[in-house]
Amino acid sequence: MTKRTITIEIVATAGSGDYTVREGDRYCDHLCWDEMLGTIAELTHPRIGGARYPMRTAEEHAERERRDQERLATIGRGEA
Repeated sequence: MTKRTITIEIVATAGSGDYTVREGDRYCDHLCWDEMLGTIAELTHPRIGGARYPMRTAEEHAERERRDQERLATIGRGEA
């Protein structure tokens, strides 16, 4: 049996986008309550497949943000 530690962080206001789920160095942040529950279910249920809100490392989050910013700049220039 493998033991795992999954942490749920809650911002003090506990409103929309105030939850972060962490496991090791991977995390999914800015989740609302139902997204957080879905993420926990996806991580812990043996029959549920890929995550709707994927867990990423800080480097993976930064890379995704960089790609998103490039795509937005392209759209802003009317190239998309």
